[in-house]
Amino acid sequence: MRFGWVQYLLLALLMGAYSGTISRIGNLSVAAWKPYVWEYSSALIDVAMIPFIVKLERRFNLDSRPRARIIAVNTAAILVFSAVHVTIAVALRKLAYVLAGESYIFAIPTLPLRLFSEFQRDAVVYLIILLAAFAIRDFQVRREGELRAVKLSAELGQAQLQHLTAQIEPHFLFNALNTISNRMREDIDAADRMISQLGDLLRAAYDTSDEVVVPLGRELKWLQDYAAMMVARYRGQLAFDLDVEPNLEAVRVPRLLLQPIVENAFRHGLPEGRGRLSVDVRRIGMRLCYTISDDGVGLSGDPLARGIGLSNVSRRLSLLFADDHQLSFREHSPRGTIVTVQFPVSSPVSP
Repeated sequence: MRFGWVQYLLLALLMGAYSGTISRIGNLSVAAWKPYVWEYSSALIDVAMIPFIVKLERRFNLDSRPRARIIAVNTAAILVFSAVHVTIAVALRKLAYVLAGESYIFAIPTLPLRLFSEFQRDAVVYLIILLAAFAIRDFQVRREGELRAVKLSAELGQAQLQHLTAQIEPHFLFNALNTISNRMREDIDAADRMISQLGDLLRAAYDTSDEVVVPLGRELKWLQDYAAMMVARYRGQLAFDLDVEPNLEAVRVPRLLLQPIVENAFRHGLPEGRGRLSVDVRRIGMRLCYTISDDGVGLSGDPLARGIGLSNVSRRLSLLFADDHQLSFREHSPRGTIVTVQFPVSSPVSP
């Protein structure tokens, strides 16, 4: 925290008022204003010296090495601080006494004792300021380190998310080209349409290639284009349904999260290209729920072990939402599989 002159002046006034009151209680035989002159003159100098002590501590850090050097520097600084304090304080007190029609006497016979007393007091004040400066600097350094660690962690997480998202595109592209190649042997026109659809998909993907989250409407458009290509491949043997709750298009969701799940259902749940696959998107409070169901062959083994698609989805959900998400698989009666994905969302309303 940085202090301006107003804060320093306020601090001096508070210190002077407190010390003056304590001194007044212990010196009831003198005029009431005198203890306040003594203490205010000291407080003003103490506070005025704070910035210099802070700079000295930052120049010669209290926790640095060698220790002997730090001790020597601060011992010299205490002597200077005390000399400056005594000199200016006496001058201020003499001035205040003159204005009051009296004289302030810094008695010569007792001068050594007075100087020793002042030095003790100044050494304590100096050390308090020095330790406070060290504590504040140490707190700031630790806090900045924590903030840097959080920032680096966030940047690492973002980089990992972008890497995981990027993994989906070549994986999808390979599978899509393989699908088109298979269809080309049977129906050139259908393969040509699928190439056009693939071009639209890739254009949409690269338009948002740096984004980890996108509006739901954009994610669903990608999914519909992909599903249309897959339905065209199997020439009416495969049905795809998409049911979306109204007014969710602007909700921001993880990019390319649905497509790998749907692709997995096509490849493993409906491997012969026959059956129905449905995607249902609903909002439940502050959570979005995807339900992907098929009437295919059902579960066999660990779905997450089938390839990079589902494992990629699982890792991205963990990075984005930690433990606040759901990715579950269960049997669909009478046959097939149901995949459920839930995660928290904010609440924008689509235009």
